[in-house]
Amino acid sequence: MRLVWLAAISVLAVVMAVCTPYVLRTESTWKAAAWLFMLAATVTAIAALIRAELLLRRLERDTRSDVPET
Repeated sequence: MRLVWLAAISVLAVVMAVCTPYVLRTESTWKAAAWLFMLAATVTAIAALIRAELLLRRLERDTRSDVPET
């Protein structure tokens, strides 16, 4: 389920990146700056979520490997 949310947010970032040239051409400087800030925040959040996902997977794998087999 975590990967579904990560994929959805990634799609949002791609759509924002595709719309960025249009926004920069048509909007005022402040609106364009706000758009770029939101795009940077979205990309940063995606990077943090990917890192958290990798850490959680490693933690789950380490927890399972500590269990003695009978």
